[in-house]
Amino acid sequence: MKARATARGVRLCVILILAAMLPLSITGTAAARSQSDPQDFFGIVGRDPWYEYNTNPAQWPNQVNKTFLDNMNAGIQQLGARWERIELHAEYDQTTGPGYIDYSKTDWFIQQDAPSHGLKILAVLGTGIVADTDKTYEFDHINDPTDASGENLYSRTYVQRVHEIVSHYGDAVGAYEILNEPNANLLLSQETSGATAAVNPNVYGRIVTDIYTAEKPAHPNVQFIAGSLLYDDHGTNQHLTWWTQVMESPAVQQYYQQHQHYPWDGVSFHPYNLPASGVLTQTDALHNLQLAHGDQTPIWITEIGLPAAPPAWTSYGIMDPTPTEQAQATFLYDIYTELLNQAPYVDHVFWFKYEDFGSGDTYANWGLVRLRDSSLRYGPDATPWPRKLAYSVYQSLARPGNSPAAPVPPPANQGPGLLYFPQTGHTLSGPFLTYWEQHGGLAMFGYPKTEVF
Repeated sequence: MKARATARGVRLCVILILAAMLPLSITGTAAARSQSDPQDFFGIVGRDPWYEYNTNPAQWPNQVNKTFLDNMNAGIQQLGARWERIELHAEYDQTTGPGYIDYSKTDWFIQQDAPSHGLKILAVLGTGIVADTDKTYEFDHINDPTDASGENLYSRTYVQRVHEIVSHYGDAVGAYEILNEPNANLLLSQETSGATAAVNPNVYGRIVTDIYTAEKPAHPNVQFIAGSLLYDDHGTNQHLTWWTQVMESPAVQQYYQQHQHYPWDGVSFHPYNLPASGVLTQTDALHNLQLAHGDQTPIWITEIGLPAAPPAWTSYGIMDPTPTEQAQATFLYDIYTELLNQAPYVDHVFWFKYEDFGSGDTYANWGLVRLRDSSLRYGPDATPWPRKLAYSVYQSLARPGNSPAAPVPPPANQGPGLLYFPQTGHTLSGPFLTYWEQHGGLAMFGYPKTEVF
């Protein structure tokens, strides 16, 4: 579609046709994965409810900000993701002991709101489930010397806390991820002054084995995901070496010899700092390592993303995507289509993340929706907006029937101010139709390729 006129008029047309700028359909590929629900492949990293406690005291005093969280989950539902990844946290207000979990900060979200939007929860059981106000439970103690069973105080405490959480939520949580990036953990590096960033693989192997042995028989429908490997981008493949050591650790090997399968339901991977083709190559490498050790479990990519800086804000709120937002959309399309088509051993891919985040003038622009400024972040409405181009691309893959590019049936009442085009199955109305008619119509612009979004 061509466009000549004022800058505002050009932007109106861009918003109307934007979804046509990238390939929007992968019809038939999801069915080849033999999944009853094609959307099950698609995940997204959301905002942890723990961070939304008392952020809207006027409406939700001493509660989580249900307005923001429900808006977020509604947007994720529209996006087409079936899985949402959040992290659980303990409270940091006790001077002794490993802290405690305040379930009032997550119960409503996990047990009510997420299911109401058709979302399954992947809960990250990171370092935050054992609070570290008491220095005895700082994360660096995970590498303390172990007893004859291969355990230490921190690892036993962590396993006990996991048991408490899993017992509390039962099948309300679809899957748990055991620690986050234990092969290259930033907190561990900080607490050891850079001496180490990796959890002892023997300790990690003991932890995952103890958790799986205790929890899987009691919760057979819940999946326990190990690894959470951060890709090593220094050319040493440290993540593969570390995971080999975990698979060959005494506790894991003892479990494997007894049960002929590994003590996890999947292996998670974070392949950052790679082009789309490199993500596929590195995921293949991890899969081949699994097969070499007799591990048939699938891979979950629980974090993958690319930041995209927004344009300057305009008074009317309609802005062309920036080059980095275009690159983000292309990268997202390539990642999902390549893994969906060429990596059948990958069960789920979680984009990092749903919304931009940050405070003040510091933002991390990894989201599919922009944040205008921090004052809107915690307002009474608190809806992340506007959506980036990558949001529409994700939607076109995960939920193509809900994409702006999906044809719509003829409106029941056509008349002045509304024009339907059977050639493309789309409508023009309001200011779009007025502009189209006044500046050349069909000869100048052609047919609409999307609905307004």
